[in-house]
Amino acid sequence: MAPDPRSMEWQQDGELARADLDALVNALLRVECDRNSAELQRLGQIDPPAAAAAA
Repeated sequence: MAPDPRSMEWQQDGELARADLDALVNALLRVECDRNSAELQRLGQIDPPAAAAAA
C-alpha cells in the first residue's frame, strides 16, 4: 500500500524522505507495466547526495 500523501515526509532540500520514496516506488511497481516499472526502479535507486553532486 502506498503511503498517505498527507503523511509523507519531505526533507529540507525538497526531496521526499527515502523511506517514503521507497514505499511509493514499490507501490507503483506493483501496478505499472513492465516498461514503466523499469524506469521507476531506476529512479528509486538514485542516491540523492550523489545525484546532487552530479548536477
